[in-house]
Amino acid sequence: MRTLRSNVVSNLLQTVLGTGLLFLLYRFINQSIGVSEFGIWSVVLATVAVSHLTDLGLTAGITRFVARDIGRANPIRAGQVIDTVMITMAAMVAILSIPLYYLGTVLLPLFFKGHDLALAKLILPYALVSLWFTMLSTAVQGALDGCQRMDIRAALVLSGQLLFLMLALWLIPRHGILGLAWAQLLQGMISVAAGRIILRRLLPDLRVIPLRWNLQTLKEMIGYGLNIQASTALLLLFDPVTKALLAKFGGPASAGLFEMANQVVLKARALIISANQAVVPYIAATHDSAKNGLSTDYARNMRSVYATAIPMFSMVALWSPLVSWALLGSINTDFIKMAALLSAAWCINVFNAPAYFFNMGTGAIHWNTWCQLITSLSNAGLGYGLGSFFAEDGVIAAYAASLCAGSLFLITAFQVQNRVSSPQISWPLFRTILCPIAAGIALALTATHPVHTTTTLLAPIGLSTACIAGLLWCDTHLKALLQELRSHAPQKNQP
Repeated sequence: MRTLRSNVVSNLLQTVLGTGLLFLLYRFINQSIGVSEFGIWSVVLATVAVSHLTDLGLTAGITRFVARDIGRANPIRAGQVIDTVMITMAAMVAILSIPLYYLGTVLLPLFFKGHDLALAKLILPYALVSLWFTMLSTAVQGALDGCQRMDIRAALVLSGQLLFLMLALWLIPRHGILGLAWAQLLQGMISVAAGRIILRRLLPDLRVIPLRWNLQTLKEMIGYGLNIQASTALLLLFDPVTKALLAKFGGPASAGLFEMANQVVLKARALIISANQAVVPYIAATHDSAKNGLSTDYARNMRSVYATAIPMFSMVALWSPLVSWALLGSINTDFIKMAALLSAAWCINVFNAPAYFFNMGTGAIHWNTWCQLITSLSNAGLGYGLGSFFAEDGVIAAYAASLCAGSLFLITAFQVQNRVSSPQISWPLFRTILCPIAAGIALALTATHPVHTTTTLLAPIGLSTACIAGLLWCDTHLKALLQELRSHAPQKNQP
């Protein structure tokens, strides 16, 4: 359990510190090349994301298989799993990079024209190579998670983000959007090399260069990864499609604003997701011997989500005007609307996190696939339909609605299948419903009264923040959660 708690804390620290680095990066990018060119880079990356179809679910399954083999005291086979995944991924993506390049040249004219199209085609090759290294880096990070060393993985990810920021500060002023592409490419190369060296220290049987490819291991992992791969394929109909539709109906600036607003909300969501993500290697390593504790663990996770999700996402929506001012240098009403709607949608989505990661740990991932199917297909259909009538507002509304639909399905399916239920919502916990009301009032005041002074902006935000803080102070469930975290902290006399 101490390892599990350490992994949770490491994930949380990575999320908090990573958010700060991402904020600095986005602010610098906006000041250097503008939100429109950033939107072009975002859409190009989304276009080449089809290369994720080549991983056969291996990068997601590596965590479970490495954790299982280490739990069975078989580190040699764990190393074989890592080598098999990295060799397979490197070969398949390299082979398919040329047809993917030509696919990108066909798709990009559907979303860009003129100078924007020329920039998109210029950075397309760099985006492909960068994504190749990103996928290998994801495999390395999954292997570290499987070793239950999420503390090391967190340090590796944060170091990579810091390196990306430093490279961006150096290259973007000299080369513009091309400098952004070079920075991400170099960061990916160094992250893969550093991660491999770290894995070799944890598993001494590993060599510096992966050489032990095994067909039987690959077959076993593909059998597990097919459902994960189906989810990966369906993801191509979600985030990338939304960015492409925004570029088509609202222009690259809308895609850039969406990327920034969505990343702000996702960083808040990651505080909850990262804590739940730690259960995957834990459940995978203990599922064979401890099958009766699922209901208790699920209820505990859901109580934590109840106590934190609504206040947290309310605060994200509440402070979106200040975030807009900090990132963009002005109060952008489009950014505020996006952040508010995305906060509501991701708040509902985060309640499926316990079910999603428990399924990953136990192997019942077909339910996750069905969730993604509902989310992605509804997003593609609604996004194009609503975007045709309401431009970017329709695309964002479709994104939020489809996200909620898939999430509610997964929660219901998990509870029915495993005969578990969510903990009862008592009155102290129900009071947190007032948090989004307070946030909505503050945003309404900000939106209806143009912000000309700092006082005009801070008055509604400050009052609503005080209201939410008071509600949280009275929330007995949140107090219990904080008390539980304190009780798990190592004491001074502990070894």
